[in-house]
Amino acid sequence: MAAMPIELASPGPASDGDTALPRAAASGLPDWLPALLQLASPALPIGSFSYSQGLEAAAWAGVVRDEAGALAWIGSHWHSAFAARELPVVEDACRRLAEAAHADPDETAAAASLLEALAELDEAFVASRDSAEARAETRQTGAALLRWLGGLHPDSAPWRLGQALAARGQPPCAPLAFALGAHAQGLPPAAARLGWGFAWLENQVMAAVKIVPLGQSAGQRLLVALRPLLAEASEEEPWSFAPLASVLAMRHERQYTRLFRS
Repeated sequence: MAAMPIELASPGPASDGDTALPRAAASGLPDWLPALLQLASPALPIGSFSYSQGLEAAAWAGVVRDEAGALAWIGSHWHSAFAARELPVVEDACRRLAEAAHADPDETAAAASLLEALAELDEAFVASRDSAEARAETRQTGAALLRWLGGLHPDSAPWRLGQALAARGQPPCAPLAFALGAHAQGLPPAAARLGWGFAWLENQVMAAVKIVPLGQSAGQRLLVALRPLLAEASEEEPWSFAPLASVLAMRHERQYTRLFRS
């Protein structure tokens, strides 16, 4: 299959069309802030609400019984799996995309190098998912993010990169697809990390509200308690070690009744 041409130019400012971003300079806020809110919104049509990442199995097993248990579970999963392994993919991909945006758009070697680097990030991340549900989740969410990107920015370099990755046999993993969407929307890497991190925390809290179950007020208290995690420094090298979550995720694959897909 012939290599897909990929321009590496920066996405630049949006037009006044249906994908335009409101300028926020008059308020002193960054003009990419609306894009960040859009990407972190639970209304983003990627199906994240249908996954609990083992939380449902933890509740069924009695590991998570109340608000305190939900806080401990989510915080532990953040430190031992999500922030340590998933957020680095978003940051690394965003950094590579930002660097490539300053390269010569006609330099095919640079485009091929970027594509290979992103493919390696994708392969390594998917290999770190140790349950069938986790692998299916990141591929399915990544595919949904890619469809979202194609609907809003079909002429962008990130969309073409995503298509080139998908042409290798599988859609990109969720954190990589999110990085492509963030770059297309003009988000800096730090903002993309913040958006993906908050979206994950909110999804976990909303899953706990439904599963444990907790009230909406308890869910809001959890979000306030978990927000400081977003300010923590990134890991220098990606890693993950969450054996209890992994075992429960595997049990969830055969759970008799369930609300969530993971």
